[in-house]
Amino acid sequence: MRLQETLQAHLDLRGRWLLPVHNGKFDLALHAWDEPFERIHALAQARGVTLATPVMGERVSLNAPQAGAAWWARAGD
Repeated sequence: MRLQETLQAHLDLRGRWLLPVHNGKFDLALHAWDEPFERIHALAQARGVTLATPVMGERVSLNAPQAGAAWWARAGD
């Protein structure tokens, strides 16, 4: 599913938080591993969607998710 479709499905379902999954786990694509994070972040921001981006392995409370920082932007440092 393309990221635009992911965002539209979230909007159609009237979600409160968008929690992208299956991003950046394997470097098997023809794009950089962090590109999906950058794209969904930009799409969500443009549409006013609250995005939860926990660091891989971080626990997420479904009752009170946190927006988190753009950790993928610092991952290569």
